Amino acid sequence: MNRRNFIGKTGAAALSTLLPQTSLSFIPSVTSSNTDGLLKFGIATDIHKDLMPDADQRLEAFMEKAENKKVDFIIQMGDFCMADSKNRDFLKIWNSFKGPKYHVLGNHDMDKHSKEQMLDFWEMPKTYYSYDFNGVHFIVLDANFLYQDGKFTDYDKANFYIDSSLRTFINDEQIEWFKADLNETKLPTVIFSHQSLWHYQWGVKNRLTIQKILEANKEKVICCFNGHNHIDYHHVLNGIHYIEVNSMSYQWMSDKYKSTERYPKELYEQYKWLPNLATYKDPLYAFVEIDLKGSVTIEGVKSQWVSPSPYEMGMPQGIEGSRYSAEMSSYSLKF
Repeated sequence: MNRRNFIGKTGAAALSTLLPQTSLSFIPSVTSSNTDGLLKFGIATDIHKDLMPDADQRLEAFMEKAENKKVDFIIQMGDFCMADSKNRDFLKIWNSFKGPKYHVLGNHDMDKHSKEQMLDFWEMPKTYYSYDFNGVHFIVLDANFLYQDGKFTDYDKANFYIDSSLRTFINDEQIEWFKADLNETKLPTVIFSHQSLWHYQWGVKNRLTIQKILEANKEKVICCFNGHNHIDYHHVLNGIHYIEVNSMSYQWMSDKYKSTERYPKELYEQYKWLPNLATYKDPLYAFVEIDLKGSVTIEGVKSQWVSPSPYEMGMPQGIEGSRYSAEMSSYSLKF
């Protein structure tokens, strides 16, 4: 592949290799029905069904758009819904998509349940895996591990609410699998993770190890997508593109900036954390189109804050990479 170059924001609105024994690929190769030579998929993250009163409607809007765009598959990148029976109707909305559907585990998905319970509820075969689709290789990572005293521990029933220096790790076994998987593929590759593989403040703690693997294979890496941070941002580090996908729903506000003026009183009585959610008027998501001739188009959605915005509440603008906004930008990449 030729050295790819980042072109810039477009400003548009709304809009099989043989793998080693450690492989966790569960879909060997998929071919879409598209005949135009393009691969198209929809991506959403941090919907937070258990916190948002209108999560169903937000997901339905994304699903309708995905159907209209005739995407080849959809993927959600974590903090989706907990494994409670009350969320089965929400999950049915997701499962109504007739094509392939992929999941990434987010940290809050294990607030009440184990990873095994989440896999069973979502019908997700593994916590990390890879698959090929129309000539593109995709890798899904799981950074939901604690690391203490030389031992990795799965997130399980909110056990990650401890010293932040001990959480957000990718375990050694997975790193070895990731290295082998990426080395073996001959295809251009996209990586999905809930937590950032680059962010210095909120990213994966052992991200430097992952970055070295990515950079050793940068001629085949198209870009890395993550959620978790609820920000709209693009970062290039040592030739690798990292795309932060904004939350579908909101930005979290500390108690200093919370508000009970956005929704009717009864919703605040029903949803404990709603005062801390600076919500977006419209759901945010993105649609990605990959042309194997060497281009990627990411079409985002722009919305507005449900008033009062965080800035109306006096929140500072924030440092680079953490400025909150009610939008998901559009980009064009070359590879």
